[in-house]
Amino acid sequence: MQQKQIALVIGGTGMLRNVCHWLVENGYIVFIIGRSIQRHKSLKENSPNPENIHALPVDYHDLNQLQTELNKTFHTYGSPQLVVSWIHSSSPVALPLIINELSTKNTSIPWRLFHIQGSARFLKKENTPVQLNCLYRRVYLGFMIENNISRWLTHEEISNGIIQAIKNDNNETIIGTLEPWDMRP
Repeated sequence: MQQKQIALVIGGTGMLRNVCHWLVENGYIVFIIGRSIQRHKSLKENSPNPENIHALPVDYHDLNQLQTELNKTFHTYGSPQLVVSWIHSSSPVALPLIINELSTKNTSIPWRLFHIQGSARFLKKENTPVQLNCLYRRVYLGFMIENNISRWLTHEEISNGIIQAIKNDNNETIIGTLEPWDMRP
């Protein structure tokens, strides 16, 4: 019997909710880091396979709690092969902590990290410290231009773009457009 793949999604109860459902539909057991118990409950209730969605009700700003929950989860279920991360810049240490936890627990098996960033990060091209076994993928959230008017991406457009990024497995993906920059909403 083939063991199920495990995914960790940070920010999965909001704009990444459809990504979580897609992962479940594609055979993943999905662990979702988010603060809202009610949003976790709603996500699970609306899942095609609710038994494969697990809430990690953690605020990733609380690094001790984050590390404790990750250790407990990885010890019980194993390490994820896929991580989708939407972490706000207000917690710059959360993603390196997650990367370190995964890389020390899972030293021989490569795992993929899809790091989602806002459009302003495109100009900075920050380096994210990754380990040898981490296949790092950067996803930028751009904007849409329709009839010469720009707007931000919808949650559905974001989710669909991230699903495509996972399928295509490119090193860098832009959802929407980032040009012309002066058209940003």
